[in-house]
Amino acid sequence: MNKINLLVLISLTFIILLNPKMKVGKLKSRTNSGLLYPYFKNKSYRLNRYIFIKPIKNINLNYQKKKKMNLTHEICILNCSEKLIDYKLAFQLQNILHRSKIIMKNKNEVQISSHLELKKLKNFKENMEKYDFCFILQHTPCYTLGSVANCSDILLDNENYYIEELGDLYNNSDSNEIIHLMNICETIQDKINQSDIYNENTNYFNNFLKHCRQRKIPIYRVNRGGKATYHGPGQLVLYFIFNLKNYPSNYNERIINTHYKYTNKEGFPSKTSEYEKNNIYTNSNSKENISSIERTFDLRTTINNFQKIGMETLQKFNIKTHCKKDTIGIFYKDKKIISIGLKITKYISMHGLSLNFNLDNNFLKYLLSCGMNHNDYISMHEINEMKKKNYNYQKGKIASSSNILNELTLNITESLKKVFNVKVRNIKDIREIFY
Repeated sequence: MNKINLLVLISLTFIILLNPKMKVGKLKSRTNSGLLYPYFKNKSYRLNRYIFIKPIKNINLNYQKKKKMNLTHEICILNCSEKLIDYKLAFQLQNILHRSKIIMKNKNEVQISSHLELKKLKNFKENMEKYDFCFILQHTPCYTLGSVANCSDILLDNENYYIEELGDLYNNSDSNEIIHLMNICETIQDKINQSDIYNENTNYFNNFLKHCRQRKIPIYRVNRGGKATYHGPGQLVLYFIFNLKNYPSNYNERIINTHYKYTNKEGFPSKTSEYEKNNIYTNSNSKENISSIERTFDLRTTINNFQKIGMETLQKFNIKTHCKKDTIGIFYKDKKIISIGLKITKYISMHGLSLNFNLDNNFLKYLLSCGMNHNDYISMHEINEMKKKNYNYQKGKIASSSNILNELTLNITESLKKVFNVKVRNIKDIREIFY
């Protein structure tokens, strides 16, 4: 034995005597044989090409920490809660942003010669990638049909309405369509600004009947799921144009265990073992399992998150609500107070939820809303907790509807932040996404 080997042996002996948890073994691999090495019990090692031994970390299930997904998305909120916006106009805005997000996922080049348009497009693309969008608004009175609705769900006389198919207003996947969508989007804000302000003292139902007698009204068939619904004054609507894969709360997690087989006393696989191909070796005496976390997007979990937003919002008013098994929506006791309907394409959502805060139930007499009777619905103003709050508002000589809308919007914002764990940005003009 030469002096170098003797020195190595003495050093190893000295280390082992100081640390009883260390053992000496003989390593045999495809490239080397007969090499003495020290190793610790219950530890895992990675073998590199030079046979240096490196400890690698096992994941102990008892001490496992959830890995945070590296996401930086924010939600941009356009608050028009006091505006009565035409349904077709709001649908047009949704559809533009929904289609734009899908087109931009393909990352195709857009041919533009104008410097101004190029700058606008750059800002638009950056904001579409950075932000998801939530619109908070009310509608002028209208009825809509979902994907499984029938015309028989509308109980108006046939001579008083006609069906207008909205579907996908913009279904072109060409990247150059973005410029066209941008130009339309800018004009929509002008129409939003011209919309009426909600007034709780106005009899919208009588005005609606008068309008029906004068001319036929459109019933919109749209691309969301569900049956027939009513939208109108006294109902707050939230539209979500979200890339749903950006939010960890929409994922389910599953632990995957990996079990290794060994052929020698030291816990290392033989030459023929498939695990040697990756050069991962684990001591067989270890009590720890090697595991990984598999995250998968889950639609049911996603729908539950939108339901949580509604429940969290109402909870801030001390209104206790619940969900029903095999039914989408939020209920106060046995009556529905929040309806939910979504369309999801390539994980990009549109449509959303509607919350009844001061709805005139007379409108519900003219349809089978989601197959339910109009008496099966309730609004916030009918609940005792809200009656007390309205009384306090009136004592202060402040319009109760304005206060409730402001409080609702604030609570919705906080619920969004909590459920999806994101930052929010409030905007007053949709054109801000171009600058």
